[in-house]
Amino acid sequence: MLGGGGSIQAMITSLSNNKKLLRSKRLFKKERTFLNIKKEYLNATEGKLNLKKASKEELQRIRKKIIKERRKENKIVIVIAIIITSIMIYFTVNIIQQNNYEIKNQKTLVFKKKEKEFLILVNKGDEWFEKGKWYNSIFYYEKAKKIFQKNYEINYRLVRSYSYQCESEFKNCREAKKLVDKLLLMFPDKEKELLEIKGKLEYEY
Repeated sequence: MLGGGGSIQAMITSLSNNKKLLRSKRLFKKERTFLNIKKEYLNATEGKLNLKKASKEELQRIRKKIIKERRKENKIVIVIAIIITSIMIYFTVNIIQQNNYEIKNQKTLVFKKKEKEFLILVNKGDEWFEKGKWYNSIFYYEKAKKIFQKNYEINYRLVRSYSYQCESEFKNCREAKKLVDKLLLMFPDKEKELLEIKGKLEYEY
């Protein structure tokens, strides 16, 4: 009986210990949040916050530091802006120069093409003039004049052909006189040879 009683008592003690182990226990302490810390601080200071007031010197020092940092940031922004602007100007100038170069080349090609056509027409006109074919020479000279209207050489050749046609065929006399008067105004330095043609026209017409 005594042995059985001791065994029962041991079992009861074991169950009691196991029950204690099964109870909810927190292994980690509750995390301290800002509000908990503030609450603890207020409790410790009996609800009064003791905040240290900054002196004028400290405020001035903080202000100078902020201004210095702001100036530094502004300098960085200005440097970046200058670099970006310089790059944009560089590329813009290059593009403009390239466009001007292309336009110049295009104009040169157009001029050379006109010049080539002009010389061909003048040569053909000269060939017909040498043969005494005034009508044909005038035809080519007039076409050449359309290309370079203010060129003296072609105008002189044309008025000369007019004057010979006027003299031999009594044609284009009025056109010859109008053109020679116009050339005298445009090219006063060529007055001598132009007056020779005008003299013949006045005699004939």
